[in-house]
Amino acid sequence: MKQYERYQAPVRFVEKVLISNELDARTVVHFPFAPTLSMLAEAGAQTSIFAKLTEQKLSAGIPVDAAGMLLSIKAAWHYRTIKETLEVDCRYVSNLENFFVMAFSVYEGKILVADGQFSAILEKEGGVF
Repeated sequence: MKQYERYQAPVRFVEKVLISNELDARTVVHFPFAPTLSMLAEAGAQTSIFAKLTEQKLSAGIPVDAAGMLLSIKAAWHYRTIKETLEVDCRYVSNLENFFVMAFSVYEGKILVADGQFSAILEKEGGVF
């Protein structure tokens, strides 16, 4: 978790990182109350921090620890839940230079609660988006 310290302030929902691979990540997230769809989408975006994407970043001239800015989110409910602790999967879809598309799924046990995609732009070498 040391390499992700700079993300700690905005990462409000991620309680535990279960998987942190090159192209995907899985986390346990916790909400202060029954989550809204917006909260679930934000948890998906926060989980993406833990997908390393080393090759994709380096080939686009992006530092491996680059910060990003969320551009858009498309999310859908599948099952409304009142549970405050859930699991989130996030996976790489594609990128064009420093523009990345990621997909996420939120689960209550094996039940799909919500899923969607989001796009983000990552800072290039020198701190420019």
